[in-house]
Amino acid sequence: MTVQTVEVRSRTRPGRPFLPVRERELDKTVRTVASRLPGADLGLVLGAEFVGPVGVVDLLAVTRVSDGFRQRSHLDVPHITRESDASIVASTHEAATRTPASIAQELGLSSASVARRLRDLESRGAVFRAGGGFRRTPGLQPVGRAYAIEAKVSDWRRGLAQALKYASWCDAAGVVLLEATSSLDLAKDRFREFGLGLAVGERWLVRPRIGKPNAGRRLALSERVSAALDEEWSS
Repeated sequence: MTVQTVEVRSRTRPGRPFLPVRERELDKTVRTVASRLPGADLGLVLGAEFVGPVGVVDLLAVTRVSDGFRQRSHLDVPHITRESDASIVASTHEAATRTPASIAQELGLSSASVARRLRDLESRGAVFRAGGGFRRTPGLQPVGRAYAIEAKVSDWRRGLAQALKYASWCDAAGVVLLEATSSLDLAKDRFREFGLGLAVGERWLVRPRIGKPNAGRRLALSERVSAALDEEWSS
């Protein structure tokens, strides 16, 4: 998949055009911005109206993909698309054993509930027993670097609120405006404050900053993208 752009549809929501009146211009502009993200030349997956763990983003862009999703498709493990399951898997490690009690404490769950879910995940091949605990199956990890991009004609405040939600499950998030706004200086300050990207047209005024999304949500997102790609490849 190196140096290639792949389009994917969300499994739980079909792709559809953007809703604003000037949707065609926004669609083209946002895709151009996505194609210029760092690492896009190492493989890029795009998903319009993609259903994330929290919210539906106008355009999901996953860069630095290379052959990551191909390798995931060859792993004999069903996709872990539920956030609750992905959170437990994300709390395990490939090279270190974790007990149900330690995972439960980290996630704020009961040990009995975590132990039950770990047994189910073990039956699906996502984790395996090691000593007195569990380890994650090698290769089961988020692929690439995920960006959530929201498109607005000029309403940066609404875009900011949405991008903040997406930042909990993407590595970085940003808003692309089709038109400049009279409060652009204020907008840039607010986006810098939260580490979010802000572009007007095809030019970033504030570049999105790589953050630390929730590990379970980030893994769930990657698994949803991988599952959607498997459907595209098999159709």
